[in-house]
Amino acid sequence: MSDPKDHSNSNSNAHLPPAVLSEDDLAARLVDAQRQLDFLREQVMESQRLATIGTIAAVIAHEFNNLLTPIVSYSQFALQSAESDNPDLELIKKALGKAFQSSSKAGKICASMLSLARGEVSFGDVSIQKLIDEVLLVLARDPQKDGIALRVQVQPDLLVFGDAVQLEQVMLNLMINARQAMLGKGGSLTVKAATVDGSGELRIQVIDTGPGIPEKLLPKIFQPFFTTKGTAKKGEAKGTGLGLAICKEIIEHHKGRIEVESTVGKGTTFNIYLPASQTTSSSSAAA
Repeated sequence: MSDPKDHSNSNSNAHLPPAVLSEDDLAARLVDAQRQLDFLREQVMESQRLATIGTIAAVIAHEFNNLLTPIVSYSQFALQSAESDNPDLELIKKALGKAFQSSSKAGKICASMLSLARGEVSFGDVSIQKLIDEVLLVLARDPQKDGIALRVQVQPDLLVFGDAVQLEQVMLNLMINARQAMLGKGGSLTVKAATVDGSGELRIQVIDTGPGIPEKLLPKIFQPFFTTKGTAKKGEAKGTGLGLAICKEIIEHHKGRIEVESTVGKGTTFNIYLPASQTTSSSSAAA
């Protein structure tokens, strides 16, 4: 039989107030919590980047087949002519040239995909024109094949100080979203970039003529896990609701901001504002 005194002591211990943390202990716990939060944020960004690559891969698979077909065909033409009794050197040269063009494009797509997959962070001056060209190369598929007219209007010599791979991820997300919004319906996708007079900023715009986003949903568009892609189209991944949240974080990490405007039935415009590189500012002043 237990001692009543022992029972009484255990009950009284149960009601003792928790030990008060010292300022040093509290600060250490806060540092540890922040470290864990930063680690989780990095993991989420990494997951979203890989999800973006997965979405692109589904589009590229078909396009890669389109690139391989002429490589095989033209190589066969060259071989058949070379092995014939009267080799046609002009045909061989032309066939090999066409095969080389397609294989070079395939190689560039692979290199861009690998660069994005590695996620190597390296800050420096990034050419906006080169950034957009790289994104279009990675996307591979010509938007016109989906009934989407593409327009690119980029002011020459625009530079921003940032990480090219992260900025590429943002542009890929926005352009993939625009494409998905217009699939099966057609429309136009416009990418613009120019300096904002007197502000020291650049503005990059991704404009689509898709179905638009209801006004009541716009305040939630950059919230984690919020998505307007309720159901996935055939061959398209269902939205995770992290793409735009990650875009916002990347742009803010670059000391910029991202905003959205949309009208139901007319389309959506994403505006990205980033500090212009000093090189861009100098070039603009000289001009």
